[in-house]
Formats: sequence, C-alpha cells, structure tokens
Amino acid sequence: MILWEYPLKDKVFHRMFPQFQDRGYARGPMIAADHLSFLLRKPLDEVCRDGKLLAEGLLYTRRLYGSDLVIVFSDINLEAEALGVKLEYSPDRNPHIIEQLLPRDVKVIDMPTGGSIPELFNAAAICRKELDSGIPVFFSMKDPFSLAALAIGTEAFLIALLEEPRMAMDLLEVCCENQQRLIDAVCSEGYIPLVGSPIASGSVIGPAFFQEFAEPAIRRVLDRAEEADSFRCMHICGEVSVLIEQIYSLKLDLLSFEEWHAPMWGLLQDTIPMGYLSTYLFVKGDEETIERATMECMANLPKPFILSSGCDIPANADPELVVRMMNVSLVRSKKNLSN
Repeated sequence: MILWEYPLKDKVFHRMFPQFQDRGYARGPMIAADHLSFLLRKPLDEVCRDGKLLAEGLLYTRRLYGSDLVIVFSDINLEAEALGVKLEYSPDRNPHIIEQLLPRDVKVIDMPTGGSIPELFNAAAICRKELDSGIPVFFSMKDPFSLAALAIGTEAFLIALLEEPRMAMDLLEVCCENQQRLIDAVCSEGYIPLVGSPIASGSVIGPAFFQEFAEPAIRRVLDRAEEADSFRCMHICGEVSVLIEQIYSLKLDLLSFEEWHAPMWGLLQDTIPMGYLSTYLFVKGDEETIERATMECMANLPKPFILSSGCDIPANADPELVVRMMNVSLVRSKKNLSN
C-alpha cells in the first residue's frame, strides 16, 4: 500500500471532504435565504427566520444542484439583529435595517441564542441529520469588524475609527467577544465556521484599515476555531488583491472570494481557494458563458479547490445555469481523467 505524503492543504481538504480527496476539488454554490425563498415559492420573511424552512431549502438545492457541501446562511443582518438592530422584513425582498444602535448600546450577549440565530443552528442540525456523513456543513457568520459596522452603520463606524478611536475600539472589542462566543458554539456542534467579511474588504476599507483594525479581531475569532480543532475559513467580498499580505498573515485554511488574482495564490499555497464565478452570470448569462467561466475557474484554481460562485447567488438566479456550472465541472474532470 502506498502512503501518500500530502502537503498541508491536501490534508485540510481531506479532512473537509473525505469523499472527494481523489477528485481534488469540491463543488457548491453559495446560497442565502432569498434564493431558497425563490425556489421554494415561500415568503422570504418566513424562510429567513424559520430553521425548518431554511433547512428544507438547503436540502432541496443540495439535491437540485448536486452540491458537495451545505452552507447555512440566511441573511447578512441577522447577527446585527441579535445585538438589537431593528430590521424590516418583507415577503419578497431581503430584510433591511430600519434602526441601528448607538455604540454604547452594543453589548456582550449570548450570541448563539440571540435573535434568530437559534434557527440557523436548527437548520444546520436538520441538514446534518439528513446528509451523508462525508458532506460538510458550513455555518456562515460575520467577522467582528463587519458586525460593528452593521450594528451602528458603516459610515458612522469608519468615522469613529478616525475621530473617536477609543470608543470605536471598545465597540470592536464587544463585537469580537460576541463572535468568539458564536464561533465556539458553531465548532462545538461540529459545523465548519465560514467567517464572512462584507465590510472588512479591500473594496470598502482598503489594506491599511484592514491591517490595523479588522485583521487583529478576525485573527482572534479564527484562532478560536483552530483551538477547537476546526478550520480557519473566510469569505471576503469584493477586492482581495490589495489584501494579499494581510490574508497571508491570517493563515487561512480556506478563502472564498470574488476576484481572481493569480499572484496571490503563489503566496497562499496552504489555503484552499473557493470561488469565483461571477454571480451576475447566473441571472444575465447563458449556458455558453457559464460553461466558459466554469472551465476558466477550474483551469486557474490550484488544487485542491472548491468551485463556487464568488458570493451568494442572486435570489432570481436561473437554476438551470447553476446546474450547468455543476455539470460542466464534472464533465471537465472526467475528460481530464480520461486523458
């Protein structure tokens, strides 16, 4: 029997995807409650806050698209709501913030039991029960910097970092402690935390702010995942090429991203890439453009990788185009094996 000596990234991929280690990649689009609502034909305000409906949608899309993973994700604002931010829900559009908090009103709470977050854990538990043991269940959560921005308003938070840095750092500390509590709960249940950074991204704050303010808090949250024998996984929205050094310092096991930047992956040799098909294509594209983009992704991404959308696919994405992405990836893989 041959005992293969896997590089670090291969060993991590093997732990995440034991069923697909020989294939060298996994597949699965990022999906939020809005697309699940669209497919289930059920009101979005119900799907967002009902773990059973969320799980029903996630399991349905897993069968429909043939995904190799499940990501439990409802809406970007649910963690801010748990802190006290008021949201307005609608049957046919994503919830939006109608009242944010003052910095002094953001408190340390029992994050896993706050607001609708227990429904996310309920959805994750249902999915795990129904799935094969080799299919990982990821749990989407926000990084502390983004949570602070969502809690009091992005503009207000960025101004505070410049004009009232002590107050802003106190707020960031509270959000960091809350997210540490959340990631502890996620890992204790055996789910894989996927820390999303919608505000702490190169497109919004740039490398200087990221390094000084976002990176230390993100590292503390990811350290908790590593201490729990889980994985250091992140999704960064928008531009990532300007954050190469900062991302490298986080020692990520997995990075989900939207922007392809080849030089970055020469440095991130121990990080599994996840992405990066344009979400625009699933609404405005056609089978030919999806096929071309999928083949480009698979040619660019260093193995092992996860083929996915660059961010959560739009609510009204054409399911046939998502299926096309998934099918093309398997056909291409079989052709490579035959050659």
